[in-house]
Amino acid sequence: MSECPNVRMSPNVPEYPRRRRVISIRFDSIRRAANGNPHVAPRDTTARTATTMTTAMATRAGDARARATTTTRVRQGVRFGARRAATGRRRAVNEAPLETETRRRDDGASARRVYDGTVLFHVYDTLEAPKPIFGTFLEGALHVVEVARFHPNFVSAHFHYALGNGEERIDAREPNACFNCALFDDVAPEDMFAAFSDFVDAVEMGHLNQTEHALACREIAAYAPSDADGASAFARTRAKRREMIEAAEGSDAVVPVFGFDESNVVIFVGVKANAGGVDANDWATTFGITSAQAIVGAGAFQDASLFEVVKSSKANEVDHRFTHVARVSLGPVGQDEALVSAAEDVIRRACAAIDPSALIAPYACVYNIGKKGTPPGALPAMREIAKKKKENDEMSTQSTRTTADV
Repeated sequence: MSECPNVRMSPNVPEYPRRRRVISIRFDSIRRAANGNPHVAPRDTTARTATTMTTAMATRAGDARARATTTTRVRQGVRFGARRAATGRRRAVNEAPLETETRRRDDGASARRVYDGTVLFHVYDTLEAPKPIFGTFLEGALHVVEVARFHPNFVSAHFHYALGNGEERIDAREPNACFNCALFDDVAPEDMFAAFSDFVDAVEMGHLNQTEHALACREIAAYAPSDADGASAFARTRAKRREMIEAAEGSDAVVPVFGFDESNVVIFVGVKANAGGVDANDWATTFGITSAQAIVGAGAFQDASLFEVVKSSKANEVDHRFTHVARVSLGPVGQDEALVSAAEDVIRRACAAIDPSALIAPYACVYNIGKKGTPPGALPAMREIAKKKKENDEMSTQSTRTTADV
């Protein structure tokens, strides 16, 4: 996990402005409209906030207009999806996070081998456009990340594309062509959704017409042979953030976004195990992680983490998509397709003994998103601009070399 110097958190700002309500716009009526039956009278449910609705409308107006609108609102200090927390009062961005069982642990928890907050994995089994609110899958998914940034415990989000041709696979609506991973400090997975219910609304709104799973997880084991303490990547960056905040006398304004380089290959593993089917003491062998390490080499392999799925954003969901998730960092080996395929295959074969339908797939992290900075909805366009600039620079360099040879 590396520091991303060009994506940094901005200083905290004053608390949210007072909310205004919009009327007659409700999730159930939107669902009926999407299903072709807009005339059924909606139930009397809570309306979305004015700021969230305005964001959705701006996004539907087109990518360019959405980016301009979003940027303007961020500069003006307008919050997206700002809602009173479960305590019934407004919460400032720089206010102390909710106290939970995780937060009440000893301060020495930063030295633990595993991350002591909540890790949210958002998995997308279908990538249909969440119409009529958003025109494309990515618009809706990145809107959810934008709202997540205002969760009082949010630290960072790491949006992953399928390895190689992720954009094309997302455009083709290929199942599981991407996933998101977000970190929330000082909040237990059991309490993560209750701490900021606007996030739950955003998930529902941003993923209409889709099968998706926002899973609050607890890291329960780490396999990090290259680290002296055997600590996971999330635990190490958590400790680093604490050190930097302490050195800055409690201010997190100096803390950058710690993220992943796109050259690093990540194998996502999602299994649904029977009770007692996963041994956290021997999981690296059981999941085929040690075999994958042997394939890519100890010099490239970084680490792996095992997570227990605790809660879904769907309040009534009991039987989750997975019971456990593993994130395996193979290192910067993306250019060697055969190597990646071999590592993926050995993990797939090992996990088949736990769950024959396990989700095993390689990804690369393309967006590291902090509390502040570029609005997530603008990131795909910025990525495309950067790619075209790189291509033009390479063509210019090649042309210069050709002229010199002549």
